[in-house]
Amino acid sequence: MPSMKSIAILAIAGAAACSDSTSPGAGQPISVSFSTASTTGASLSRSAELTASADALVINKVQLVVSRVELVPVGAVCASEAVAGDDDDSECAELELAPSVLDLPVDGTVASKLAVTVPAGAYTAFEAKIRPVRADGSHGRGSAAFLAANPTFANVSVRVEGTFNGTPFTYTGAPDFGLETRFDPPLTVDTAPLNLTIHVDLASWFRSSSGATIDPSTANAGGANAGVVSDNIRRSFRGFRDDDRNGHDDHEDGPNHG
Repeated sequence: MPSMKSIAILAIAGAAACSDSTSPGAGQPISVSFSTASTTGASLSRSAELTASADALVINKVQLVVSRVELVPVGAVCASEAVAGDDDDSECAELELAPSVLDLPVDGTVASKLAVTVPAGAYTAFEAKIRPVRADGSHGRGSAAFLAANPTFANVSVRVEGTFNGTPFTYTGAPDFGLETRFDPPLTVDTAPLNLTIHVDLASWFRSSSGATIDPSTANAGGANAGVVSDNIRRSFRGFRDDDRNGHDDHEDGPNHG
């Protein structure tokens, strides 16, 4: 089974297979799950209650804007990320999804967020972008439809709601980064169920390098901690094969997995 040290994110309920697939075959299911269970000792209750310091941070809702996702088959010649725009049709992508909003679980569970079908075959890469859709930019149909349906997410790629020391807050940020997994050997999609779990270290988002809890109101645009939180978000994603959806890497669970 291929090594997966990092992973891209899928987020939307539908998918479109490219018409130039080299081996279309029968559609096979792939599911993508997400987990924010703490790996740093912070407690998580029904909402994500992060109490590593004297300050009480409770996260009730987390949303991401995923602007582009691709699954790349063996033999495809892909445009670079700098060339391909969020609404471009990529001849290399077997799976390509329009910009969408993804709700992360905040209760420590592993939640399945997407189930799609792709042609059986071998795939070399899985790519995604977490990126704000700019209200003042030029857009294809996918981005224009996204802004019409989600006007509060214009120029925003991450939105968090919760309380800090009992006071409600809303954090909105615009981290812009790409996530990529290269499969070596290629990932094989066949008749067996396949699940990828994305772990997001939510407990690290509002934490300084010294371990102190950051007041989210200081991390919005122009705030003293805006850059720190944005960098924390970029570093917080990790993915792995997890066919039994237990939130653990199948490689680490023993030889009988995957």
